[in-house]
Amino acid sequence: MSKDLKTITILFRATNFIQETIKHDVSKHGLNLSEFGALEVLYHKGPLPVQSICEKVLIANSSMSYVIENLIKKALIEKVKDENDRRIHMVHLSEKGRGLFDEVYPKHLAHMRSVIDVLDASEEDELQNLLKKLGKQ
Repeated sequence: MSKDLKTITILFRATNFIQETIKHDVSKHGLNLSEFGALEVLYHKGPLPVQSICEKVLIANSSMSYVIENLIKKALIEKVKDENDRRIHMVHLSEKGRGLFDEVYPKHLAHMRSVIDVLDASEEDELQNLLKKLGKQ
């Protein structure tokens, strides 16, 4: 068997498909991928400094500033100075943001599970392990 780059092409196509599926799903709620990712992190992890959101969502700090400002304009999050360290800004979901995510996230989860559920449980576990192996190089 030839050692070409077919695996990488397949991985990119699968990633593209999943990313486009997510984009389409979250756009129904007036959000882009970065905004949704930031909201999802805050929904599951609670209030976080901007830098922690960047690390979890894998977005550059400069881009995250733009995302944060857009979410503030949409009244979905609030940014306040940390009481212990005034140099740090903590970001948390607003009441509107939590309400939106309480409604949106279960539907999003079900939709994304329908994409992943073409794999049985053992295939999904195997895929996770293989992707982790690739990512830990």
